[in-house]
Amino acid sequence: MNPTILTLVLSLVGLFAQIGTMTYAKESKWRQIVLLRSTRDDVERLLGQPRYEGYYTSFKVEGGVLSVEYYPFDFCTSADAYLKVRRWTVVEMTYEPDISPTLAELKLDLKKFRKTRESPHVPELITYINDQEGVGYTFQADGTLNDVRYFPARRYDALRCKKRTANRPRI
Repeated sequence: MNPTILTLVLSLVGLFAQIGTMTYAKESKWRQIVLLRSTRDDVERLLGQPRYEGYYTSFKVEGGVLSVEYYPFDFCTSADAYLKVRRWTVVEMTYEPDISPTLAELKLDLKKFRKTRESPHVPELITYINDQEGVGYTFQADGTLNDVRYFPARRYDALRCKKRTANRPRI
């Protein structure tokens, strides 16, 4: 197996193990999806038909809703392309639980995260992002989890297209 893919799989297993102690995510099929490796066909085999068609879609899953973003380009062939992956590869996932744990219940080591308010339209949402691991936790003002977002970690920067990377925002 390719060492990069093996590293990605192992790191995602670690991430999912971190939230695996929460009851809402315990035996979820969606946890088998691997960023930068799983395709739309893989996701639909696991989860069935999506709510919407297109590069950004969502699925009702055990304990919540999973939004999946697919890569709309084929490698770095387009001027807007930003990753060296095939079209329809999963590049980001966001899980919104039906029953939200609190920040305290998750027992996150906040020293590993940067704190930000990602949405100026909803300033009460606070997000803790770990760029090294490719995960962000967004919380409501009352401290309950709004969602968990998974994105390509910094260690996969080698998969980013060389051209125009300075102008491309982090995902």
